[in-house]
Amino acid sequence: MSTLTQLADAVFKGDFLGVKDITQQLIEGGTDPIEIINQGLIEGMNIVAPKFKSGEMFVPEVMMSARAMSSTK
Repeated sequence: MSTLTQLADAVFKGDFLGVKDITQQLIEGGTDPIEIINQGLIEGMNIVAPKFKSGEMFVPEVMMSARAMSSTK
């Protein structure tokens, strides 16, 4: 599993610390920030959206994912 895939999975799971740690690793490793955003953070939310729409995820879980995504500040 690539580090960007791990980042997307951490966003999906609402793993605040994982998102922050993986993002920091990617930045320190020289990964383009746009790539981190598009292929990691946004990709994680792209997993959340259809699951919410189909009823597999609920608002609290979506909020945890969104909050984890914003924990990179």
